[in-house]
Amino acid sequence: MRYPFREDDISGSIATRIKNRGILETVMKVLQLTVHFPPNTGGVETHLSDLVGELVKRKFDVFVLTYRPLVANARWKVWESKKNLKILRLPWIKGLYYKTIYNSILAFIYTFPGLFLALPFVILFFNPDVIHSHGVVAGFVGTIWGKVFGKRVIISAHNIYHFPKHGLYRQLVQTMFNKSDGVLTLAELSKNEVISLGVDRKKVNKFTYWLDLEKFRVIKSAKDKLGWKGFDVLFVGRLVTEKGIPELLEAAKSWDEGINLYIAGTGPLEQEIKNQKSKIQNMNYLGRVDNDNLPLYYSAADIVIIPSTHEEGFGRVILESLACGTPVIGSNRGAIPEAMDESVGKLIDVIPKNIRQAVEYYHDNPEKLANLARNTRTFAEEKYSNKNIDQIIQLYD
Repeated sequence: MRYPFREDDISGSIATRIKNRGILETVMKVLQLTVHFPPNTGGVETHLSDLVGELVKRKFDVFVLTYRPLVANARWKVWESKKNLKILRLPWIKGLYYKTIYNSILAFIYTFPGLFLALPFVILFFNPDVIHSHGVVAGFVGTIWGKVFGKRVIISAHNIYHFPKHGLYRQLVQTMFNKSDGVLTLAELSKNEVISLGVDRKKVNKFTYWLDLEKFRVIKSAKDKLGWKGFDVLFVGRLVTEKGIPELLEAAKSWDEGINLYIAGTGPLEQEIKNQKSKIQNMNYLGRVDNDNLPLYYSAADIVIIPSTHEEGFGRVILESLACGTPVIGSNRGAIPEAMDESVGKLIDVIPKNIRQAVEYYHDNPEKLANLARNTRTFAEEKYSNKNIDQIIQLYD
């Protein structure tokens, strides 16, 4: 079904295309295909929630095909239907994601079948104009069925994948990207990785995450509301080795006793963090913090730390923290240096010594931290507004 709209509801080339055709009564139907979607938690999930929300606001008709939460312990519905939005979450085996994530073949076997079997029926039911696939697994599924049904297919690469230099998997990924109608990458590093596969450079485009800047904002008296006192360092993210959790815990053992560490998130290292409580007196494990409550925690923190030891695809926590007025200490790896610069934080090589020294520096030099904090909100407003969605929408046409 098509929905009416005003021309000013639609941005970019789509509005121009429709105006030129003299048709002001229809709008594009977009199928979002993804392994992960809220209430599963993570940076990609939050981006997809923002993307779907903005598309619905702009009168696009959206269908989301995904799985039930594969990681988060959260209530979920198989089917949701609202105006201009339908969500189908496929029931699937839970508890295997972290067991397969480090083996691309096992991860593919785990997450491919459900989407592959369901997508043709969704295409027949929804009849989308474009399939927007997120990640490699969804990219394969979307490309295969998109070509069968003659649908436009866009693939978003949200990570740095480190594809093998040789072999069948590399050839399949290369074919997938080349058969798509457009590729979106978050960072220059990711863009170069896709192009290095032999993908047509003209197909590969960069896009940037954005934030709800009314939601992620500075909250006054946040420390008082949470009862935090002293110098407070916050980590938000999945509790896995590659997020730098071991290095962060090691650094916290030896830094100034006036510095508090708060860790928010869930994952395989949760029990390890709890076990460290007796050794790190000023460490506090917050567990899973609802996305709606994160602005309060960001605002209460003196600094947010992202000590990733792998190459992050972008680092959404950076955006959220800066929008809430809090500087960031980030790993000098992957796309993190593209998401921030040293006008709003500090980039470091992640080892425990460097983490401790950076945190203690801002603890001991509050005026330096205040100078950074003054830049954060403006930085976020200039780089991470919802205008960034136009980078995506222009490829739908």
